[in-house]
Amino acid sequence: MVTAAATPSRSLSTCSVCGLTTLHPLTNKAGDVFCCPSCREVAALLAESPLEEAARSGRSLAPAQVQGRTDAVVLTLSGMWCSSCAWLVGEQLKRTKGVVDAEVSFIQGQANITYDSKITNCQLLKKRVRSLGYQATLPNETPRDEEESFYMRLLIGGVMVLHDMIVGAGIYAREIFGWATPESQPLVDFFQVMMLVTSLPVLILLGLPILRAGLASLLRGQPNIHTLITIGTFSAFGLSVRNLIAGHGDLYFDTATMLIFLVSIGRWLEMQAHKSSSQAVMRLLEQIPDEATIVTAEGDKVVRVAELRAGQRVRVRPGEKFPVDGLIATGEGDVDESLLTGEPRPVTHRPGDTVRAGTLNLDGGVEIIATAVGASTAAGQISRLLHEALWNRSPLERLADKLSAWMTPIALSLAAIAFLFWNHQSGVEEGLLVALSVLLIACPCALGLATPLTLWLSLGRAAESGVILRSTSALEWLAKVEKIFFDKTGTLTKLPMRVREVFVPSSPALLPKGEGSRNPPLPMGEGLGVREKDFLQIVGSVENESEHPLAKAIVEFAKANEVEFIKPVSFKAIPGMGVIAELPIPNNQLPIFIGNERLIAQNGLTISNEIKQRAESMREAGQVVVFAGWGGQVRGLVGLGETVREEARDVLHQLQSRGLSLSVLTGDEERAGRRWEEALGIPVKAGLSPDEKMSHLAGSAAMIGDGINDGPALAASTIGLAMNHGTDVARSAADVVLMRDDLRAVPWLFDLSKTAMRRVKENLGWAFIYNILGVGLAMAGLMKPVFAALAMVMSSVFVTANAMRMNKYPLLHQEESVVEQP
Repeated sequence: MVTAAATPSRSLSTCSVCGLTTLHPLTNKAGDVFCCPSCREVAALLAESPLEEAARSGRSLAPAQVQGRTDAVVLTLSGMWCSSCAWLVGEQLKRTKGVVDAEVSFIQGQANITYDSKITNCQLLKKRVRSLGYQATLPNETPRDEEESFYMRLLIGGVMVLHDMIVGAGIYAREIFGWATPESQPLVDFFQVMMLVTSLPVLILLGLPILRAGLASLLRGQPNIHTLITIGTFSAFGLSVRNLIAGHGDLYFDTATMLIFLVSIGRWLEMQAHKSSSQAVMRLLEQIPDEATIVTAEGDKVVRVAELRAGQRVRVRPGEKFPVDGLIATGEGDVDESLLTGEPRPVTHRPGDTVRAGTLNLDGGVEIIATAVGASTAAGQISRLLHEALWNRSPLERLADKLSAWMTPIALSLAAIAFLFWNHQSGVEEGLLVALSVLLIACPCALGLATPLTLWLSLGRAAESGVILRSTSALEWLAKVEKIFFDKTGTLTKLPMRVREVFVPSSPALLPKGEGSRNPPLPMGEGLGVREKDFLQIVGSVENESEHPLAKAIVEFAKANEVEFIKPVSFKAIPGMGVIAELPIPNNQLPIFIGNERLIAQNGLTISNEIKQRAESMREAGQVVVFAGWGGQVRGLVGLGETVREEARDVLHQLQSRGLSLSVLTGDEERAGRRWEEALGIPVKAGLSPDEKMSHLAGSAAMIGDGINDGPALAASTIGLAMNHGTDVARSAADVVLMRDDLRAVPWLFDLSKTAMRRVKENLGWAFIYNILGVGLAMAGLMKPVFAALAMVMSSVFVTANAMRMNKYPLLHQEESVVEQP
């Protein structure tokens, strides 16, 4: 009899990465022990992380210190399954040496990274993302079509899963109905091996990306959804291989493949939802043509739009889209501006009118002078605002991200508890199955989708209606607003205002040297006298430098009366009061003051009784009075009248019916304020400076305005809304820009915000209830892994479908007109 020779005993080593016992250890230069080359490679990647360095040295991570010039790059990411994946990538990038800041958007599938160019570069950052188990491409690279590739893998995987399910059903039916015979066992064994063979393509095509990302996140101590699916699926697969080799026990190949397939189906549905949510931005970019026809001395020439410069003359034929923003030089026609404003009706444009890039020239050939190209166009600016909105995450989004990040370790802990309990009660196999069900049920996919998808779809819907929100936070703030303050001029009234009267007294002379005629003033209906023209030339020349709506109305009136302007030597706007300037008039370099009575009083100008009486009569007629003076005296008056928007009273009534408190903040005098209070039916606070307007904006208040005076108030309010014709200052201070010059967008927007917040709350409520009930059933052993996976997918489908309902939210439609003030 031959006996086996005794072998010397030896101590078993433990892998420093995965913790498995190894008989043939591998080591690195540091002496760490690994069970296989893969674990050694993972350890090498980990060693590059500043987190690992900090852990070994016992020090905490400090913010990155910039040594050189900072650069920024936007990486396009693929392979992220939920917002917790985005959180993981963002956290790891922030811990990477040389990275100053990193923001990752799950919805956009992009990472916005600011880094120190002396320490790291784009390629190293790309490598860092790949080490986490995700794909990354640089802006100058062509990303692989993830959607098409994923669809093909899903199709092949689906065929394999169908095979496993059919074979599995036959084997189960054999046991249930007593069809098992010794003669059929070899055939059963063959089909069981075939289940193993057909499950491998599913695990490789659909499961390998999940395994790679799940392992990377687990080894970094930041488990995510990939980790949960990896542990669950490959536990079921490993148990099945063990039972197949042992020749006894149940096989779960069909369960493992079905889990991967169902999760992948959920991912596919999310990809479609994300594509839909970004359509508003993509539609803007796609509508701007690549080429344009410029008019040169040699004739027409076709060039790329990227080569155009402001000031060039561009020809646009009927049926073509405008390639740039510009002013019409010759020709006229109807233009479809629905891309920018949401207004379905064509707008007729004539020489001197502004047209926007991306809008459609329906009829009539025109030539335009380019004023803005590329990113400077209205379409480019709107696209930029929408992109920025994704990076400005709302408090609700940040809360959902934190909850998703916490859910994964909680799920792992609950699964471990379930395994220990059921392993003690019914054995290791039952323990693994119950733990697998818990892992799948507790996946935070629905929680991560609940908020961002709803908010971004709402942003897109608003953009389609001509309402641009700077951030998703704006929707949250709008839903909480209790008070709304309106600016009057240009907001509740229709611009432009019109000059109704110019008054110049018979004496004193307009200029110190007596230039100008002493002809008496003529009635406005009969034309301007010479003295009024002299006065209007001075006032118009100064106001031509201002962006205030009143100034623009005066300038237009002066132009209509063929007044020639003089370029001021100096110009200064005084918010809430008026302007001060000097004109290069011979022997007259005195400051010229144009504005309200407060500006005049503050600078010590006297007002004659004749002018006071005329100003009083103008106010009695409901006009806004502009004083103009120099040399210590007021020289004349300009009276302007306003028209109330036709929709204003109806809009105010709608907002009041929603329980909102409404007020008007205006710089008009008290008497004019009382007239407007009677006309509009809401409180009017008159005679306010910009600082005084800000003092009224306490609490959850929205400010709606458009003029240069409103910039501080728009910035100080909880949320500021700027009308389309507002100045750049107002737009930069506003959280919302109404591209359509129509107040009906205001109640529509408030309704949209409340609907969006209701959808978010529904989704969050569903996600919490689903997780609490589902985890309870799974831990009690009442839910099989396949049904747990199906429940997880259906939960994500429910949240996605509920969010997608925002795509059906009605767009803003209206008829735009005005009625004269009585």
